[in-house]
Amino acid sequence: MASNSDSIYNVLTYIKRHPDRVTFKPLEYGNVVTMGIDDQVPVANQDLYFPVNRLSVNLMTDDFVGEYSSLLDYFFNMTQNTRPDYHEVWITTSHIVDQQLFLVEISFE
Repeated sequence: MASNSDSIYNVLTYIKRHPDRVTFKPLEYGNVVTMGIDDQVPVANQDLYFPVNRLSVNLMTDDFVGEYSSLLDYFFNMTQNTRPDYHEVWITTSHIVDQQLFLVEISFE
């Protein structure tokens, strides 16, 4: 499991600022948002957070969730979650080479 870093924050901020450059997958689960961005977008620690054709699963620390709660709330509001809040945030990432995408999936628990 990768450690939390500014890389995840920067990718989420990019997605929020450029929704027109993001591919959103239709909601399959009420508590998950799945997105893809072009793999040409510069990402720090790409090998760590976006391994080629493998998943990297990251449980975000309480500090991360607290510090970036307004950014995470932006994505939480895209879910169909009926609960008013969340306590854990899991972020799954991958580099899907044949689609030239970085996968970002956020799960709110």
